[in-house]
Amino acid sequence: MRITNKMITTKYIRSINTLSSDLDKYNTQISSGRAFSRSSENTSAAIKAYQIRRDISKTEGYQSNIDHAQSSLTNTESALSHIEELIQTAKGKILMANTGTVSADERKIAATELRSIQEQLLQTLNSTASDVYYFGGTNTDTPPFNLDSSGNLAYNGVSLNTITGSDKERLSSDSMYVDIGLGVSIIPDPSDPTKTIVDPGSVFQYSIPGINVVGSGTTTANGMTVSNNLYDLLGTAADLLENSLYSYDNIDAVYGKLSSASMDIIYNLTEVGAKTSYLDFMTNRYETQTLNLDERQVKVEGADPTSTIIKFKTQQVAYNAALQMGTKIIQPSIFDFMS
Repeated sequence: MRITNKMITTKYIRSINTLSSDLDKYNTQISSGRAFSRSSENTSAAIKAYQIRRDISKTEGYQSNIDHAQSSLTNTESALSHIEELIQTAKGKILMANTGTVSADERKIAATELRSIQEQLLQTLNSTASDVYYFGGTNTDTPPFNLDSSGNLAYNGVSLNTITGSDKERLSSDSMYVDIGLGVSIIPDPSDPTKTIVDPGSVFQYSIPGINVVGSGTTTANGMTVSNNLYDLLGTAADLLENSLYSYDNIDAVYGKLSSASMDIIYNLTEVGAKTSYLDFMTNRYETQTLNLDERQVKVEGADPTSTIIKFKTQQVAYNAALQMGTKIIQPSIFDFMS
């Protein structure tokens, strides 16, 4: 069988292309740090790598949700602290004005200061961040608190003084939830078994319904019917201080109701603190989990630097040698000398 120059050239080119392809593969492994760039190169490792990347993506999603919830809780805590300061200031004003040594004019001044605190309280209850209301529950678009036709406080369109049991239950549980990896599950809707809802226990509640902060309904104080919510209680105290028929007992009774109602603020501050601590725990957990997943990803996808560099250098030597050999294998012809 006669071996032609064309056959030699074809086989040589095929070999040099193979060497060049392998050289490029090792060069890519060194620059990227990955053992393979296509799943076909290592199917088993590619499947494991996909599963690890999926877990990393889920963990990053949970961490993003946690960051959002932590930011919201921080804003909520700041607003609750400001409300607590306003109520403490109001209580101090009432105590100073509710004495026999204070004149009627001084009581009217105190009443004016209480109405100013009322306005500040309403503004704080309607606090927002990124156009989302802290205390609105699932209502994030419109101010949750406003005054009804009687000038009393209303929450999400329902007057807090005349709120019914079903409305109170609905608004008290109306909160924002986020998935932080607790295992979201679906359960039948207690109010309508033909429908399903997300199990509240499988997600994280990060918002505080405003009704749980200010209070609702009415009560009796020293024979008077007064509101249970902080805003209207401040208004009642201001009215009594402005009344020409000054009554120490009436104002003292309202002061007592205001003190009792303000305890809900302390409770909510404690709840926010507990939620924040839990999110810190989950953050540490996911940071550790992400670190472990990153290590697994390196083991599955990563190329050994030492081994890869040695293979690259060896292949480079072989490639250069093949180029030099080509000048001897492919014999020159008369056409090489033609110009």
